[in-house]
Amino acid sequence: MNRRFSTSVSMMFREFALSERFAAAKAAGFEGVEIQFLAEGEPSEMAAAAEAAGIGVCLVNVGMGDYMAGGAGLSGVPGREALFRGELASALDAAEAMGARFVHLGPSRVPAGVDRAACLDTYRRNIDHAVAAAAQRGSTARLVIEPMNRVDAPDALINDIDDGAALIRAAYAGVIGLQFDIYHVAMNGHDPVEAYARHRDIAAHVQFSDVPGRQPPGDGTLDFAAIFAGIEAHGYDGLFGAEYMPRRPTLETLGWMQRLARRG
Repeated sequence: MNRRFSTSVSMMFREFALSERFAAAKAAGFEGVEIQFLAEGEPSEMAAAAEAAGIGVCLVNVGMGDYMAGGAGLSGVPGREALFRGELASALDAAEAMGARFVHLGPSRVPAGVDRAACLDTYRRNIDHAVAAAAQRGSTARLVIEPMNRVDAPDALINDIDDGAALIRAAYAGVIGLQFDIYHVAMNGHDPVEAYARHRDIAAHVQFSDVPGRQPPGDGTLDFAAIFAGIEAHGYDGLFGAEYMPRRPTLETLGWMQRLARRG
């Protein structure tokens, strides 16, 4: 059985108009898409484009506020709770319209002059709200959190896979999933296979890009054939989500797909 991949239509296939990226991803051989930036388009139009292309939506992100511009973001920032809840509601609406499997609650940074403990308290309360809101509307999407890495985001509230896993196990095991990004794990110096083995009980979805600089597989330093095989040996059978930043048209960067698609 071949390995299955999803792709970010927010970071990749940007040489196409948003409405065309879904069909382009399907034609390229991807089995799912991920949408990190819902605000880039109209969710109903994205849902229609995915349906027309015959490709499923694997994941959507809750809006991150100013995080991508270097700001604090929303999910764990005291005083921005109402903004987070509004973005959460929009993401849950989009996930329902698209049939998305996962909703990522989004990262945040510890603002200058703000106590990290206060940020963690806000983060937990926002997670509690997200769990209750998803349950109230009967959402079938699984909520996930994704730790960042200390190199690219030293001030991120959750910037190590072990810290994210500990937070889940402390209060949300069986409720919140761990989004396991090979890039972030490797940037922190962890062996991705060993890290996955430690956290396989709560790992929900796996994403990847090569290090450093979020490159396509083969352009950096990671041995993806070994990493994917090792993660699968520990029980993972879901989609592997390509989430890199092409430096040329995406279709010219997909040489890794055929090489890595075959298991074993």
